Order: sequence, then C-alpha cells, then structure tokens
Amino acid sequence: MIKSPNRDSFYWLIYLLGLHLYQKRFIKRDIISMKLNNSLLILSMILISSLGFLGSSSISRQAAIFELVPANKSGIKFQNKLIEDRNNNVLRYEYFYNGGGVAIGDINNDGLEDIYFTGNMVPNKLYLNQGDFKFKDITKQAGVAGKDSWTTGVTMADVNGDGWLDIYVCYSGRGNLESMKNQLFINQKDGTFKEEAALYGLDDHSNSIQALFFDYDLDGDLDMYLLNHNTNVINEIEFDAARNDRNPLAGDKLYRNDNGKFTNVSKEAGIIGNSMGFGLGVAVADITGNGYPDIYISNDYIEPDYLYINNGDGTFTESLAQYLEHISYFSMGSDISDFNNDGLPDIFTLDMLPEDNRRQKLLYGPENYEQYALMIMKGFYHQNMRNMLHLNNGNGSFSEVGQFAGVSNTDWSWASFFVDFDNDGWKDLFVSNGYYRDYTNRDFLKFKGDYYFNKARERQPADTLFLVTSMSSTPVHNYIFKNNGDLTFSDKSNEWGFSKPNFSNGAAYADLNNDGKIDLVVNNLDATASIFKNINQNQTESNFLQIELKGDGKNTFGYGAKIFVFTGKNMQFFEQQPTRGFQSSMSHKVHFGLGKSQIVDSLSIIWPDGREEKKKNVAANQVLVLDQKQAARMNFTDPSEEDEIFIRIKPQITYTHVEYGFNDFKRQPLLTNMISTCGPVMASTDVINNKLTDLFIGGSFGSPGKLFFQVSNGQFIQSQGLDLSADKDFTDADAVFFDANGDGRPDLFIASGGYHDYKANDPRLSDRIYINQGGGNFKKDMDALPPVFSSSSCARVADFNGDGHPDVFVGGRVVPGNYPKSPKSQLLLNDGNGKFRDVIGEIGTNMEYMGMVTDAAWVDLNADSFPDLIVVGEFMPVKIFLNEGGEKFIDATDSYFDKPLTGLWSSLAMADFDGDGDVDFVLGNFGSNSQLKANQREPIRLYFGDFDNNGSVDPILTYFIQGKPYPFASRDELLDQMYSLRSKFNNYASYADAQLEEILNADQLKKAEVLEAAELRSVYLENKNGRFIPRPLPSQAQFAPIRSILVHDFDKDGHLDLVLGGNENSSRLRIGVIDANFGQLFKGDGNGNFQYITQKKSGLSIYGDVKSMKMIQSGSRTFLVVGLNNRPIETYLLNEKK
Repeated sequence: MIKSPNRDSFYWLIYLLGLHLYQKRFIKRDIISMKLNNSLLILSMILISSLGFLGSSSISRQAAIFELVPANKSGIKFQNKLIEDRNNNVLRYEYFYNGGGVAIGDINNDGLEDIYFTGNMVPNKLYLNQGDFKFKDITKQAGVAGKDSWTTGVTMADVNGDGWLDIYVCYSGRGNLESMKNQLFINQKDGTFKEEAALYGLDDHSNSIQALFFDYDLDGDLDMYLLNHNTNVINEIEFDAARNDRNPLAGDKLYRNDNGKFTNVSKEAGIIGNSMGFGLGVAVADITGNGYPDIYISNDYIEPDYLYINNGDGTFTESLAQYLEHISYFSMGSDISDFNNDGLPDIFTLDMLPEDNRRQKLLYGPENYEQYALMIMKGFYHQNMRNMLHLNNGNGSFSEVGQFAGVSNTDWSWASFFVDFDNDGWKDLFVSNGYYRDYTNRDFLKFKGDYYFNKARERQPADTLFLVTSMSSTPVHNYIFKNNGDLTFSDKSNEWGFSKPNFSNGAAYADLNNDGKIDLVVNNLDATASIFKNINQNQTESNFLQIELKGDGKNTFGYGAKIFVFTGKNMQFFEQQPTRGFQSSMSHKVHFGLGKSQIVDSLSIIWPDGREEKKKNVAANQVLVLDQKQAARMNFTDPSEEDEIFIRIKPQITYTHVEYGFNDFKRQPLLTNMISTCGPVMASTDVINNKLTDLFIGGSFGSPGKLFFQVSNGQFIQSQGLDLSADKDFTDADAVFFDANGDGRPDLFIASGGYHDYKANDPRLSDRIYINQGGGNFKKDMDALPPVFSSSSCARVADFNGDGHPDVFVGGRVVPGNYPKSPKSQLLLNDGNGKFRDVIGEIGTNMEYMGMVTDAAWVDLNADSFPDLIVVGEFMPVKIFLNEGGEKFIDATDSYFDKPLTGLWSSLAMADFDGDGDVDFVLGNFGSNSQLKANQREPIRLYFGDFDNNGSVDPILTYFIQGKPYPFASRDELLDQMYSLRSKFNNYASYADAQLEEILNADQLKKAEVLEAAELRSVYLENKNGRFIPRPLPSQAQFAPIRSILVHDFDKDGHLDLVLGGNENSSRLRIGVIDANFGQLFKGDGNGNFQYITQKKSGLSIYGDVKSMKMIQSGSRTFLVVGLNNRPIETYLLNEKK
C-alpha cells in the first residue's frame, strides 16, 4: 500500500495521476489510451519523483529482494497436483499433503544450474537452464521422468565420482514394493541419464523420504543415508515392541559405498531401524569437530529425533540426549549451518506452531502434564511443538534459542535452510510452509470422532472423502528471515516478496543467473512451482564470493569440506553438504555474502581427508575454484583445559535434591509455571569457628535439608548436629546464617515456601530458626518467630533500626491455591535475645502485601547510615523502600525510576560495577526465549479474581500477538479453570478470536485485579545521580530465566564479573522447558558493561534448573557450588592460574 502524501490538493492531484501511470506501466504501455497528455504525464512523474512519493510502498521493487518469475517467462510450468478420492486422501495416508522436492545442480557442466522437481501424482520434471531465467523441459529426452508412483525426495550428487551430477529419486506411498523402489539416474554426459539403481545396490523399496550422500568413513567416495518413514499408525500399547524391532520398510538405512556397489550396513553401524521413526529431515555435519560427519534425523510424532555421533570406525552412537536438552515434537525439515558466524555448526528443525493467535487456538491440542512426564520416563524425551534453533556452544552443549531468535512459529513448515540472501555477510533463513487441509483443527477432530462413532452405531460405512472435504483449507505464506547478526532474525516475508499464501513443500536455492545473488525454487502443492529471482539492488553492500570445490577422488564436489572466510572482524564458516531442508538438494556452489568488503582477507579450506589450503587477499565478486590437489596435510592440536576459567571437578559434597512431584497445574489450571519447584537453596558460614566455610543445602517437601562441615582436605562431611527430619514436609525457600541471639555463634534461619498441597494458614508455611548450641549442634526455637503462615521466597538480614541486633525481611512468594493474590511479607524486629516481632504493618508503607516477592537486598541508598530495601518479584515493579531512621519505611520507588520497571523478576545482586562509588544492581528476569514477549507498549497482563464465584482465584494471562492482546490459555485450559464458560465457548472456533472482553463480562472486568510485566529481559541497573537506569544485559543473558547471580572478579583483572544461573523446567507444556543457560560467565569492564565469555572458555557446563550458587573458599582454592533442582550438587574449581 503506497502511503498518502501530506500535501496540498495540487500535489495530491499530481500524485494520483502519477500513481495511475505507475500502476499501469507494466500492463499497458500505450499511455495515449489513458486520454492524458503525454507532456502532463511526464511532468507528473518528474514532480512525483522530486517529491519522493514513488517507492514509498512497503513492498516496492526497491525494498523487495525477490520477485516471482512468471511461468510464461521461465518456461517452468510444473504443478504438483493432487487428486483426492476415497482411496487417495490424508485419512488413508497421513503424508498425502507432504508434497514434492526440488534438486538444483548443473547436470551438463555448462555453468548454469538446472532444476528437477518431484511430483506425488504427476510425472517428475527436469528443466535445463538456458540463461536469463529461461528453462527448457528436457525430462523426456533425458529419461528421468521416473515411475508412475508416489515420489518424495530428490537428490543430485555425483554418485559414481565421474564429475557429473546424477539424480537419485525416492518413492513412498501405499503402492506395492516394486512401485516403491527408489531410482538412480546416472548421468551419461550427453544430456541423457540411465536408471541404474539396482546395479549400484540402491534400488531400495522402503517408504523413503530423502537420500543424503556423504563420505561417513572418509575413504574418498560417497556413502548414502536413506531417510524412511512408517505408513501405519502405531498404538501406544505397541510402542515397546516397535522400538525393539527392525522394520525393513519403515526404518532408516545406511549404505556404504564399496567400490561402486552400495552395501546396507545399518545394523552393524548402529542405525536405528525400527518402525517408530517417521523421518522427515536429514542433515549432516561434523558436530563434534573430530573430522567425521555426524547425522541429525528429524522424526515426526512421538519418536525423538536422532543425533548419530560418528565414532570414526564405521559405527555411530545415537547421542541426542547428550547434546540437546529438548527438541521439536513433530520435527520436519532441518538444516545444520553456522548462523552466528562463530565457526560452529548449529541445528535448526521445523515444526507446526502457527504465528497467529487464531490458528494457535484452533490447531493446538490439549496438554496432559502427567502423560508428558510418563513419555519422558519411557525415553521419548522433552519435545515441544515449535521450531527449534540449537546454538552450538562449542563445548558439547547446545542452547535452544528459537524463540529468542524469533524463528519458532512458522506454522506447518517443511523446508528450512540458511543462506545469505542479501549478501551482508550473515546467513538468512528461508522456511517453506503450508498444509493443504487443517488436519489438526480441534473442531474437525471432534467432528471426525463423532462421525465415526455415529456410523459405527448405525452400522454404516464411513465416507472418508466426505470427511476429507469437510476439513478447511488454509494457505499460509512462506517465511524468510533476515539475520540481524545478534542471534536474532527479522521476519522479512512481506518486504522481501513472500506475502502470498500457498502450500509449499520442497525448496532449494542457487544462483540461477550467475549474478552473485541467491535465487529460490519452491515446489508448491496444486499450484505452479515458484521461481524467485533475487533482485537485490544494494550493489555497494552486497559483494559476494562463490566457491566451486573440486575433490580429489570419487568425492568430486568435496562433500564434508569446511570453508572459513575472513573479512575484517567477521568470520564465516560453511560445511559443504548440498542435501538439506526437506526432500531437496541445493546448488553445489558455496556462497558467501561479503557486505561492503571487496577483498576477502583470507580463506581456509579443510578437506575431508584433513588436507588444508589457505588463500589471502582474494578478490570479491567471483567464482573461485578450489582444488583438493592443491591442499597440503596439516596437524590438529586440541586446546588445553588450562585455558578454562572454571574446571568441573568431582563434587566435594554428596547431595541430590529430590522433588516430590506435585503437579501445580492440577490445582490451578491457568498457571504458566509451577511454583513448588523452588529449591535447593544454600547458605554458608563458618559454623564451628575453625576458619573453614561450611554449607547448608535446603530441602524439599519430603526430603529435609542437610548441613555439611568442611574438613581440612577440602572435602565436606554431613553434620549430625542439625536434624530436620521432623520438618521434612516443609519446603526450604531460602536460608541464611546470622547470630540471632547475640551469643557469637551463627544460627540458621530458614524461610519456608512452596505451593504444593499447602492451605492458607498451614503450619508448614511457618519460617524457622535453629539456634547454634555450639559444637555444630542446632536446636529449633519454637518461640522465636511470630505465627505467620505465608509461603516465603527470601530472607534478608540487616539491623534496620540501628539497635545493634540483626533483623530480617522475609518476602512473601505466593498464596498456595490462590495465585496471584499478594502474600504477606514480614519485617522481623529482633529484641536482642533472638525473639522476633513482625512490624511490617506498623512501619511499612505499602509493604505488607506488596506482591509476589522473589528477592530483596538491604542497601543504604541515601547515605543516612540506615539500610534501605530493594525488592523484586513476579509481576511486580522493582520496589525501593527508604528507611527513615528505623522507624518507618516509605515507598520511594517513583523517585528512583522514570517509570515502573515491571517484570517477572526472580533474582538480584548488588555491587559497584562501574566504580563510581555507589551501588548498582543486576536483576534476573524471565528472559526473551519463550512465547511470552513484552515491552512498554505491549506488556503481558494478569487479570485475576473469583470470576465464577466458586471460591477459587482465576488468573487469566494476556499477551500480545501481532499487535493485539489475547488470552494465553487454550480453550481447554480456560474451561478447566472456569467450567461455566463452556456454554459460551462450545467449540474451538468460538474461542479462537476471543479477547478478554469476550471472556469476562463488564462486571467481572470491573472487579478484576490487574498485574503487569513490561520488561522480561534481565538488566543491569545503573545507579546514576540517585536514579536507576536499566540496561538489558547481553543477548545470552536473555536465553532463560535467571534464578541465581554471583558477583566476583573471576579473571583477576580488577573488575567485577558475573555468573548467571537459571533455567525453568516446570513450565506449561506450551511454554516448554527453557534450559538454554549452562551457567554463563560475563566479564565486567569496570564501567558497567559486560561481555559474554563462551561456554568453552568459561568451562561452565551446568545442565538443569539452577536455583542457587555459592563461592566456597577452601585453603587457597575457590570452588563454585551449584544447587540444581531435582539433581545432584555440582562443583567447579576456579582456575587461579588464569
């Protein structure tokens, strides 16, 4: 849409005249027929141009990077057309709408890339590139039309190593075995091909999706991985048997090339061949960096994906759980590529989570947390329905950052691949999209169930075609994302020319006209294939380098070669493997965008056999040929562990935190995260005055905490002097040592928290004090604390009234069963004898029920010698309470912040990070790596009250999707909480577009209490002239919720650094596990800036939910002790030699 100029009527008339001509210029050149004077038209256009009106379209030719080449120009008229009938439909064959593939390659070695399409119910087609986006159908004369069978994937590869690309075609469907035999078309070098699959041993009759050729044993020729799938439904009762059985039709296969004849070595090589695998994507790269290619398999349905690590001896070990923390549920197409230019291969898999609210509400099924937990227990792993982007940390761990990166929701997606479309030096991302019918529409699934039930009751046959045509059909546009170079992507689908909705499947890229820009080819369902020409006009910032690889031996195109390109401070990495995405293979030319750089400073290629070649000062904008014969042998050296800042060691403390396993969602179905999983907490001090630091580790419901004494050799032994078995049904939310009664010995204060099955005024929610009797023995003081029964979160000690006795602030976390009602917090005043009185209601302004507190700190902010209080919490603004001489606390938040800093805050730490003499803060928040996004204009809000008058609190979370606020809860979740709404939302469609005003009536909305969070990022809070200025921490700090923060000068450079620990494994299934933080080290520069230190350099590799961290000194050694929820304690040694 061209924007209307804000001009007077004369210029507006000129604009309209010019616009009319502009719109007609490609259709009708005879401007005389417009009955306008030529000179006036020319004058109009000149005026318009000078006023800058033209080109303001958001999808103008200048802004667009791609334009669709019409079929009458390209000559490509291929259509993958389906015919649905009673025997051929999605209810008979679930992969009926999966579509066909694309292969691009130069089949005649004339320098132009040719295209092969596969069709499911139509003949395959081969098009010869004649230049200038003109193609000729040579299928018949080339002899590559294939069989009259259900064709799936296609691969171009030089199978016989003669320097000419061959074509391998896969078949599936429900035909006979003969019809499903795959075909191998060997290039005869004269424009024709000969089908010789049987001669090569590759006439496999499995239900195949894709073949990938690669040299897995590094013997110089191409082997083949065959991705297969099951065509039958497997019931849950059959899972165990199916997983332990090899299925020759459904199981994947590995073929080894033995001097030109391929041998099935699947079983002995360790390839899983059962019928549970519904393979939809295969990608290959050297994940471990040992020089051997590893394999990633995307599996549809419940079977987890496979990550086969190459052992280097001809065998593979399936090792997914050792590398990835969670995966896509319905994994589809995939790619492995270095998207962030750090030289490490990252993994991307597709799923089917829609971007828009309506389709999410219509297509997303109900959650069953118990069933999910059972699935995990049975080995089906953590799976969630969304795209996953696994960032390689370089130390064997991957951080899944798809939601942070902005690429997690692309609907029912198929092909994905990274390539630099705008030549700026960063790989962009393309995703093909669309499923012909809304097969998972919840209303249709109910209708289908009712239909089958009624037909069975009436003893009539079901009409499958009637059911199929009852399904809606919703085309969806393909997605293209620009890489921003900061671990995030921007959706450029509209701007770059992909706004048209369709049903697209296989796709491939190549530079079809040799202009240095990457073009796209997409295979569509029931529509003509799309040829997208790259028309990027930014010549000065879109330099490029293309590389052709010439392998020495049978691997003629250098599969597995690793190329590194350096320009200025930027480094790019690519590992050669044309088969990627979905059922498709790409150009064999390796493409690098160079941005403004006209010279490549240096490039290096490492060939599969270890030989290396380096070049310097390579001119841009050329096709460079690299020949393996020119490469020389090199020796690899492994970096020493001495370089790591932390070294993981055997735990000095034997302790495993155990969760009881409460399901908070059953108690309040509209919760987004469990609250019961709040430990372990830790507290440290020298308990027995022997100059050694001892450690208390808090317990969970049913598993009491323990005290550990440090002994002289740096080991820890459990103390028998603190017995908490009588309090085993308590949940320890925080713990702190301090001298409560003034006898010189540290006593132990434990804040009791949790959600569990606790009731209001439950004695198990009372905080506790254990008095140090000397010699490491403790005794609970039953009378020390007032009888307050509130689920607590933190206990912070300070002498707030200046009488010489330590007092305690206790933050209230939650009212069990009534989230998010504000719980009671406490200010416990010490009488000097270890007896405490709660005075928060007497001296605290807006403090007692301030919100769901998660952390707090005492600090003298106004230099009056009295400690003030900073408090953070969930759905709370950061709060500042100034201490007026120990007699009163006033809420001074507004005097320290320009606007409320609301968030889902969970932790804080303080220090003078910028060296200006005052205290700054680091605040841990929920992060940006989830479906929940928020800012000042579009916050998340929590509306709550007893809307249905049944005595329970109903919390309704809203968040913005595409500019509008919608309830986060699905229809099933909402009705579980508020049964009375069933009549209003009697099906999924009635709820799909509902906003809060349609859920609650006017009276309910009026009575509703509202909480808000406008900032989800963890921040550095700079104290500047008595005001706090929030600045987001680096991107990596936003990968997960931050639950614990350590401040220390870890690298001994005189500046304070940070270690951030966190994650969240107890969220709703739709949010899923958020576990991309493996213990992150950020180096401070002394000015309040922090730089992320890679996991490999930091040495931290902490898996799971970090709830607490402590630095423990033992002689000359410093240890980092990590408290993990439902896991053993972990210990790292600070490398003082650094």
